[in-house]
Amino acid sequence: MRKSFHVEHPWRSSLAAGFAATAALGRFEWLERAALGKEPAYAPARVADRLFGSRRLGPLLRWTYGPALGALYGVISSRFRIPAIAFGAAVAVGESIAMPKLGALPRLHGRERAALFLHAIAFALAAEAALRQARSASPSAMTV
Repeated sequence: MRKSFHVEHPWRSSLAAGFAATAALGRFEWLERAALGKEPAYAPARVADRLFGSRRLGPLLRWTYGPALGALYGVISSRFRIPAIAFGAAVAVGESIAMPKLGALPRLHGRERAALFLHAIAFALAAEAALRQARSASPSAMTV
């Protein structure tokens, strides 16, 4: 038996888009590692190690921060029509300023800073694509 759930509420579809973008970004990360020749400083496992002393908490960080950020983007973009690229760039600027102050990241320079910008923009573009797909699939419900 198929069940339906309502997706008109912006938080629901935005949270789903955040999960989809987080999953898609996992596929993008191999490009980052290849381009940098190492695991980026902003990789969830490295951030978890700096914050909590354990890389094992990396997936927890990834799967809470990513969907929450996707939900934020979905709600903001539906109200203010902010382009995905602008949102991604704003996230990268915020992370490059706030995360070192929190001890989550070292100061990033050069290629690693550029990679963080591409990373955040790729996430926002994936979230936008997921939101568009959800909106076009059905205006009132999606079947699961």
